[in-house]
Amino acid sequence: MRLFSCLLVCLTVAIQTGQSQDIVRIGLVDFSKAQTLKIRSVSGGYHWLNATGQILDTLTESTQISIRDKQWKGNNLPLENHLILQPIVPGSVLSIQSVHTGYRQVSGVLHLFADSEVRCVLETPLEAYLPGVLVAEAGKGHFPDFYEAQAIVSRTYTVQSMGRHRLEGFDLCNSVHCQVFQGISTVNDTILSAVMSTRDLILIDANTRPITAAFHSNCGGHTQGSEAVWQHALPYLKGVQDSFCLTYPHSHWEQLIDAKAWQNWLQSKSGDSLPPGQWLPTERESFLMNREDAIRTSQARKAFGFRSGFFITLNEGDSIRVIGRGFGHGVGMCQEGAMGRAKANHDAWDILSHYYHKVSLTPWQNAQLE
Repeated sequence: MRLFSCLLVCLTVAIQTGQSQDIVRIGLVDFSKAQTLKIRSVSGGYHWLNATGQILDTLTESTQISIRDKQWKGNNLPLENHLILQPIVPGSVLSIQSVHTGYRQVSGVLHLFADSEVRCVLETPLEAYLPGVLVAEAGKGHFPDFYEAQAIVSRTYTVQSMGRHRLEGFDLCNSVHCQVFQGISTVNDTILSAVMSTRDLILIDANTRPITAAFHSNCGGHTQGSEAVWQHALPYLKGVQDSFCLTYPHSHWEQLIDAKAWQNWLQSKSGDSLPPGQWLPTERESFLMNREDAIRTSQARKAFGFRSGFFITLNEGDSIRVIGRGFGHGVGMCQEGAMGRAKANHDAWDILSHYYHKVSLTPWQNAQLE
């Protein structure tokens, strides 16, 4: 806890003294349906401000606010459409809770908008945001070198994706659409140390631009190039073999689907009369039926909810048995493969250079961001 507190103090000071590019605006979209929020100060202290920056009150205990006619109503607070919770001292932490979302702890400046839906936007330094991403995207209990690799990947993704939700008033959301972020209450010292030891570092391509730092849970033994999923090839996202993930929980799966539904879907997508459902590729394929004019395996994954696009199909009469490997889109860093590599004493750079082809490390301030 002592290290955790020190990090928050240092990074909250960065809000006050750092450059504006250090600050990330995260849309806490899982609170959008809430009508009532419970907010309390966990450590430090917070002022309630209005949209002009005027201090309205001090958050001294748990406060409940509710929406009424697109305005917030709460104890000792005037009706306002836009409320701001501003830290009083470095390292302050608050909790925000709703019936549907549950409990989150965050550090930074919290903006609350009472529009047609609730809009919660957290302004926080990049380095203070990342520990919450790591614990949500990777969990706890892994080796430090894995967390260092994941910290660099998540930092790269953040820098490269800044402004993705600009029209909605924030940079990234906290869902799988961008990167999952559920606050900092379960962050531990191992994760914090990984973020601190890789501070500012991102992956860049040959033109010094931040790469598209894709990652996924498990590749099933072989990653694939970006063109297999997103229809354009990126030179640093190539398919590579990876045996380190094969003993992990997400490496294999099976699913039964209706044979008629499968065949109808295939014909609706291809316009052809296709074989009756048996498909046995000997290696990872990007297209069904081993034809580049056929259907992408990623389309089948989306349509039927498969864990990955790496699978074979067996005809069992009225059913099709789908036997698959991996979990996720299969592009970029395989997280469980990276965990296995860290366990085998591979350092963070060894891990990253296996999954991303001909990339370099640099502080994000030195990268070409435009």
